[in-house]
Amino acid sequence: MADPGAQAVLLDTNVFVSAIRRPLRQTDTFRLLVRLLAPEESRLVGNEVLARDYLRYARAFPSPTASALAVRLLEATELVPVEERFLRACAPHFPPDAAANCVHAATCLQTGAILVSNDKHFQAIRRAGLVPVLTATEAIRRWVH
Repeated sequence: MADPGAQAVLLDTNVFVSAIRRPLRQTDTFRLLVRLLAPEESRLVGNEVLARDYLRYARAFPSPTASALAVRLLEATELVPVEERFLRACAPHFPPDAAANCVHAATCLQTGAILVSNDKHFQAIRRAGLVPVLTATEAIRRWVH
């Protein structure tokens, strides 16, 4: 169980993919995920869209590491039913074809979570100051190094 006072974090699927793409390498992104799975480090939050994507990418990049990491992430992640008002607040910052990203940002806005992603679709919401967004490199500097 995560420490209720720990920083809430949403790990976008591109961070997960970066960690599992080459299962024999222990990349800094892999180390970041392992570090954030420690309950005293963070409280992972997500939504049903994110959960489905973790599973989809674990199947797309099959390995024991990908499977184990997906299962562990899903066990550790508090799935949040996103409220409509948060979706509406985030929607102006995303193009229509980025609905999943809008859901992730709304999840962060609702929970006060930091979004960790390398997806450029999050730049507008980061610039607006609505949701704190870190790139994977920034998150690695913050939690790993």
